Amino acid sequence: MRIAVDARPAAFPQRTGVGQYTWQLLRWMPSLDADSDYVAWYLNARGLMGGPTRAFREIARSNLHERWTPWPARWFRPLEQRGDFPRVEWLTRFDVFFAPNFVPPPTRTKRLVITVHDLAFRLFPATAPHGTKRWLDRLDRALDQAARIIVVSEQTKRDLLQLYAVDRGRVVVIPNGVDAAPFQKVTDDDVSRVRQRFGLDGPFLLYLGGIELRKNLPTLVRAFASLPSDVTCTLVFAGGRTEWNPEGWNDLRASLDELPEPARRRVRILGYVSETDKPALLHGAEGLVYPSLYEGFGLQVLEAMAAGTPVLTSNVSALPEVAGDAALLVDPKDTSAIAHGMHELLCNDELRERLRVLGKARVDHFSWSAAARRTVEVLHQA
Repeated sequence: MRIAVDARPAAFPQRTGVGQYTWQLLRWMPSLDADSDYVAWYLNARGLMGGPTRAFREIARSNLHERWTPWPARWFRPLEQRGDFPRVEWLTRFDVFFAPNFVPPPTRTKRLVITVHDLAFRLFPATAPHGTKRWLDRLDRALDQAARIIVVSEQTKRDLLQLYAVDRGRVVVIPNGVDAAPFQKVTDDDVSRVRQRFGLDGPFLLYLGGIELRKNLPTLVRAFASLPSDVTCTLVFAGGRTEWNPEGWNDLRASLDELPEPARRRVRILGYVSETDKPALLHGAEGLVYPSLYEGFGLQVLEAMAAGTPVLTSNVSALPEVAGDAALLVDPKDTSAIAHGMHELLCNDELRERLRVLGKARVDHFSWSAAARRTVEVLHQA
């Protein structure tokens, strides 16, 4: 069987959650399904001008092939949003097409599998910009067309069945995994180098993820600013601006501008952090603070747990499902609850140690190999 994968999220240099999901499945599925051929299809306008022609060299296997179309995304995206052109079956050959990022490129195949990661754009429309809404309006057609629909949590399944007239027999829950090894091999020297690179002195709390409206970052900033003056700590934001949600960055900047200068000096914005630096940054943090308003999964929570970093996260959406009893859960709309949780992470040594132990055990329930194996099964069903 020949399985084509929309690899555009994974080919992007600064991979967000969906990009990491796509990358890990492309890494694992070919080895677990050696009798099938996998095709990573993506856009690569620079390839014709002497730019890189192998986006997936690092995870190369004999049955993983790259097929790129030499068009800029800024040309391709308006065309695909207008309808049925250009169809992906004109660009690469396949028996089954897998779209890991909600909406596939134009295609008429019925042998289609899509992944729905969350329904935030429907449940919290104010957090989704107009461009994203227009793109996700095509989700209705994709849901009707798909032979199978993968969701990454039971929460996302409930949301999907509530919001769309979808046959539940086509919906399959496959949780994300976590590659724990890089987070467990960090040395003190690694942490020191990352601290020096980013100019981080003393204890810090870390937010890790894209700068988006639904991540609730202004509330996190206000909670941090309300901590007692004797708590000396820096709040670090590690995450890039998301091109589909520039409002998130503007909202964060506005909340920082409202802070008193002493509090503002204790906030650092690092921008996008590479996969190489991320494990050491988590190891160096006193805790991960992730009070998102809504998540379909919450991969950062597992990454922090793999690093042995205590976690504060929200008690809503899929986050309790992922975190279990291994995180401090708070109401994301309650600024004082977030502040109290941050204070506990910084000052309660017994709590911190308990969360470390529980977190490392929790990670064992999630693996990319298991997620890939179940995804292979769904692709063959399609």
